[in-house]
Amino acid sequence: MKINPVLSEIYRGLWLLDVNSIVSFAPVLSKILAGDEIIYEKSSAALLSFSDKYGKKITADQDGGIDIPPGSVAEVSMMGPVLKSGDFCTYGAEEIVGALRFANDNKNIKGIVFNIDGPGGSVNAIGPFIQFAREKKKPIVGLIDSCYSLHYWAAVTVCDVILADNDVSAGTGSVGIVSSFVDSRPVMEKAGYVFHDIYPDESKHKNESFDLAREGKYDMIKEEILSPVARKFQAAVKAGRPNLKEATGVLTGKTFNADLSLEYGMIDGIGSLKDAKERIDILNELKLFHQ
Repeated sequence: MKINPVLSEIYRGLWLLDVNSIVSFAPVLSKILAGDEIIYEKSSAALLSFSDKYGKKITADQDGGIDIPPGSVAEVSMMGPVLKSGDFCTYGAEEIVGALRFANDNKNIKGIVFNIDGPGGSVNAIGPFIQFAREKKKPIVGLIDSCYSLHYWAAVTVCDVILADNDVSAGTGSVGIVSSFVDSRPVMEKAGYVFHDIYPDESKHKNESFDLAREGKYDMIKEEILSPVARKFQAAVKAGRPNLKEATGVLTGKTFNADLSLEYGMIDGIGSLKDAKERIDILNELKLFHQ
């Protein structure tokens, strides 16, 4: 039986997600948990596209092949909530990083614009971006709209420059982690189910933090699971944004509009796709200068 990755993550429950977005997912979540059929439609947004050195979009030929000339720029998109693996309607971190890696390894591509718009995703989705950052050879400019939690962690990890694409809806932040799980036992017990969790003496600490959390005792799960991830997130933001101003909430979960993001050093500017491509040229020139 194929496991729905969304359902798996709901039950696993560690999220780098702006919680304000959760309300909008509630109707779909209710259907998933009830086992109702959901009609998925794959996103029409292109995961990977290219433009030549003159800014003209490169299109595939009639056989689906694409010829990428020297000096081209790749655009990789990360839109909406992100899991590690793709599901029926969205690309996962592994697919997004696969697109980044393709552009990174193609000798005719001079740089990458990373289009980002989303509220975050699951904790295990950050791993592929951390790994890719160790392989990166070409300049990457992030062009963001909503860039919260996991999306912001990915941006500060792989991007040399981050630009907001507008000063109205664009924003960053939500640097933090939340644990979310569904305790369905009370409903099932009301229906007559009886649960028995039996651990041998050799496994007395197995699931201890989760069992305590289910009782409303959250100290252990915060100390052993959530806080270590939160500290790694904070460290990544500090490393990726060396000019960061640690104003109230910057590293503890607040969100900021584009203007405040710029003021606090969370981004480098507000600009367009054209500006992002110009930044790629500047980064390449600086790289040549320092060789």
